[in-house]
Amino acid sequence: MEEIRQTVYRKTSELPPAENYAPFLQPILERYGSRVLGIFMYGSVLSQMTRSSTSFPDFFVITAGYRGVFNRLLHWLLAYPLPPHIYHLNLPDGRHCKYNLVSLRRFRRECSHRASDIYILGRFGKRVALVYARGEQARTALQECCLQAMRNVARWTARGAEGSFSGEQFALDCLNISYRGETRVEASSKVPKLFQAERDFYLAIYPRLLEQDAALGKLVQPTGADSWRPRGGRLLRWLRRARFQWFLKKSRIRGILRWPKFLVTVEGWVDIILAKIERTKGIKLEITARQRRHPLIYGWPHFFRLLRAGAIRSAEKKPPKKKD
Repeated sequence: MEEIRQTVYRKTSELPPAENYAPFLQPILERYGSRVLGIFMYGSVLSQMTRSSTSFPDFFVITAGYRGVFNRLLHWLLAYPLPPHIYHLNLPDGRHCKYNLVSLRRFRRECSHRASDIYILGRFGKRVALVYARGEQARTALQECCLQAMRNVARWTARGAEGSFSGEQFALDCLNISYRGETRVEASSKVPKLFQAERDFYLAIYPRLLEQDAALGKLVQPTGADSWRPRGGRLLRWLRRARFQWFLKKSRIRGILRWPKFLVTVEGWVDIILAKIERTKGIKLEITARQRRHPLIYGWPHFFRLLRAGAIRSAEKKPPKKKD
C-alpha cells in the first residue's frame, strides 16, 4: 500500500499543464485568508486531452472549519447539510472559475467509508492537483484524503461488480461511479477521455488496490492474470449490489436536493445551467422573467422537457469503451 500512497501523493503534487490557475488563487486567498488549508484543481482543464474551448477551471477550497469563513448567516447554516458550497469567481479580465468550499473535517468524512454520497468521493476518486497548501502538515493531510477517496471509490465499485472483470475495466468503472450517482448534464464520452488522459496513473492505482487492499480482498477474488470476480455466494453478492444501488440512489436524491442551495450561493446559477445545456446538448431554452426569478417553482416544464430529451440524466451502468 505504501507504493500506492506515494503514487497518489506524487500525482497530486504535479501541476496541471493545461491551464494557468495562478490568477484565481489570490482572490480566493484574499477572501478567506488563513482559514484556507488547501486548494485543489480538478476537472477537464487538467489535461489537453479533456480540455475543450469552453472549459474553465474548477477548484475545491478546503478550510479549517467554517468559523470566520462566511459573511452571510444563511451560507453558514447551509454549510453543514449537503456539502459543499459552490461559488463562481469572475476576474476583471473576463475569465471565470467555479470553486467548491468545504471544511477539512467534513472533507475527511466525505473521502472516507462514511461518505454521505458520491459528490465529493467521486470527484476525488479521479486525478486532482493540489495547487496550494498551507504548510507541509496540511499538504500531507489533504493528500491522504485523496488516497482514502480512491480506496473507497474502489470498494463501492467492487460492491456493485457483476461477473468477471479486468483491471482496466475496474478502473473505468471506478471513474464512472460519480456519473452514475448524479443527475447532470454531461457529454457521453467523458469517462474514456478521463481514463486515456491519465491511463498510467489509474492503472497504477485501481488494479493495484485490488491486489493489496485487504478490504477489497473481502469483496473480490482473482480468477487469473488481470482477472477478478465478486467473492461470496449468490445472496451475499446480491446484498452487496443492493447496498451499492441504494448508495447511488441516495446520492442522486441528495444531488437534486442541492439545487435550491446553489440558487443561494451561485450568482447567475440559472444562466450558467442554461449555457451548459446549450453548449453540451445543443438545446436552447427560452425562459420567462418569472421562471428566472423562481426556477424551482415555475421551471419544472423545462426540467421535464430536458428529462424526456435525455439531456439530464445519470450515466449508464458501464462506461462506453474507447473506440480504436
